[in-house]
Amino acid sequence: MRVLASLFASTHAQIDPATVVEIGKEIYQAIEDNQPVIDTTIDWAGAVPQGITDWTQLENWQGPAQSDSYYVEFKNGLGTKLTKFAWQFVWKYGGDMSGVGKYVTQAGIDVDTAYAYLSEHLDVEVKSLKPVNYGTSDAPVGGVDIQVSVSSHGLFEKTTKVCTMTVKGDGTSALGTCEHGTFGHDGTAVVV
Repeated sequence: MRVLASLFASTHAQIDPATVVEIGKEIYQAIEDNQPVIDTTIDWAGAVPQGITDWTQLENWQGPAQSDSYYVEFKNGLGTKLTKFAWQFVWKYGGDMSGVGKYVTQAGIDVDTAYAYLSEHLDVEVKSLKPVNYGTSDAPVGGVDIQVSVSSHGLFEKTTKVCTMTVKGDGTSALGTCEHGTFGHDGTAVVV
């Protein structure tokens, strides 16, 4: 019993709730050459206390939370839709360690629409950026930026648009730089 208590104490001492680290995947493909390849059981990111290697070590998870829908659509000079990708950011939040902190897990995207005209190619990459403690040392709030890169290309040119959302352990989110909407074949926004 004494060995077990000592092992628990040494493991617990290595966990630092104020230092937020990333778990999960840093980069993954959601759409590759027009085909969905995302696997939501493994394609996600999290922001948890240093020393935690598995989000299930924390408790009191809530959600999933979900953002508004976003889309990137490309049209040619004649107004024909070439590609379209629509998604929502999703994440679980509120996980804590013995009542301390609010952290994030299973942060990523939920695909609504993935379309490509016969001659076009659609690729979507999801990347998680360095996690941050948005709270204090005593009341940490883990957060991570999820960045979606939507690329459309035909035979001659490739255009990529990027959208970033910060998701936090308190269930809130903040839209960062986000190129979304309808774009012409040259990458400029189209008024619809």
